[in-house]
Amino acid sequence: MKTRNKRSILVLALAVALLAVLAAACAAPAPAPAAPAEQPAEQPAAPAEQPAAAPSEEELPFNLKPGKPYDGTELNFLICCATAAQFHSLALRSNSDFYEMTGIKVHWDDVPYGAFQEKLVTEATSASDKYDLFAFTDAWGAGLKPYMVPLDQFVEENSNIIDLSDYPPAYIEAGKGLDGKLYGLPLRGHPFMFFYRTDIFEELGIEVPTTWEEMEQAAQTIKDSGYGGEDFYPLSVYYGINAGQNTFWWEALLWSNGGELFDDSWKPIFNSDLGLEATERYIGWLRNGLTGPGSVAYNEQEGLEEFIQGRAAMFMGWWWMYSRMINCERAPDVCENVGFAVAPSWEGKGKPRTYGHVWPMGINKYSKKQEAAFEYMKWIHSAEVQKEVIMDKSSPEVSTNVATRLSVLRDPEVNAVNNGLPAVGAEILANARTNPIIPEWLEILSVLEIGINDMAAGGADVKATLDQMAADVEAIMDRAGYYK
Repeated sequence: MKTRNKRSILVLALAVALLAVLAAACAAPAPAPAAPAEQPAEQPAAPAEQPAAAPSEEELPFNLKPGKPYDGTELNFLICCATAAQFHSLALRSNSDFYEMTGIKVHWDDVPYGAFQEKLVTEATSASDKYDLFAFTDAWGAGLKPYMVPLDQFVEENSNIIDLSDYPPAYIEAGKGLDGKLYGLPLRGHPFMFFYRTDIFEELGIEVPTTWEEMEQAAQTIKDSGYGGEDFYPLSVYYGINAGQNTFWWEALLWSNGGELFDDSWKPIFNSDLGLEATERYIGWLRNGLTGPGSVAYNEQEGLEEFIQGRAAMFMGWWWMYSRMINCERAPDVCENVGFAVAPSWEGKGKPRTYGHVWPMGINKYSKKQEAAFEYMKWIHSAEVQKEVIMDKSSPEVSTNVATRLSVLRDPEVNAVNNGLPAVGAEILANARTNPIIPEWLEILSVLEIGINDMAAGGADVKATLDQMAADVEAIMDRAGYYK
């Protein structure tokens, strides 16, 4: 194991790096995903023709105010990744449907993901009114919420449109500040799910696993069969250091075993007996040859590629990855043989618990157009608009399986055109967790991913490494004043 001084230097360096690369899970849409680093498509312009006459007061949907009181208002929305099909579709509809009803134009000021957080933090903390609306990944929220408008009263007044019980609890939790108030509504989100090769399972008589033990038994069966030769492995896991991605499987094991990251006093407890058991299981997959030796350096994209290229039978990742798996140009040997399911649970301990990643959206408290921004929030977060977006398969540029409302994800019509993926996502998200939304989380995440990689790549002792990780995290929390 590295010395504590070296570990601290590496942790600080990685925490800085994480500011630019965290949340790879938000990368791409379905079924025609785009990587986050790609340049976004040019923002669609508002319609050239004059907007249609506003509906009558009785017909105006989404609780929008009649009479176009904000006609001519232009809102600026700071966001990234406009080539994501969900975002592209919403941007188009904003400049047609929403504009026709309200006369409000919304400019999606798309920023490449690599520069997005810096731009977001700069605009929010400078008290600038340039942007009226922000979208952000959950891990960034703690530092941004002091510069955003609380949404609790807005939600209460529009509860028939914005029903918080219709969202996964983890998504709502991620939108709250340390004061308990709500600052962001879920705009985009992803469940962490289990993928497998249906042809291999059928050939070897394997049932879809519902517990980690069943998954390990399936993996051993595949390994013992010699399927695929020496370069084929039952699992494709990723233990590499990259924006905390190696914590996703680990948290699923920890939480499903009844473990926690912190106790009620913010003391780290992931090195408890439950945490030790979960971590030994996670590292054991590598040490027992159920995942390949290259996995010690893989990030989630590289782990996905092992599955797509037919070199692994099982994988866990985000639901947007499904579109890549079934792309027969990219994955000719796999595309017709991909199944998906809820992540396994710890045997005898109830339902699985995985990380639910989300992008909340909120209003800049320095905006001078907050009333118009609230009108846009009503429309864009409505179940009706979400359903329209996820049902639209008119072109690859707008075709997506992403929605955040549980009622939309469970809708039979929605599932009929999305291969049933949304319903499985809803089942996962109903029990999903969010990571701690605290300012220190990125530094803590660095400690966790370094420790996991030390155990996987360096063969470090699991118990000793967990204890050191917990000590490092406790030092971070102590410096931040959590124990006063």
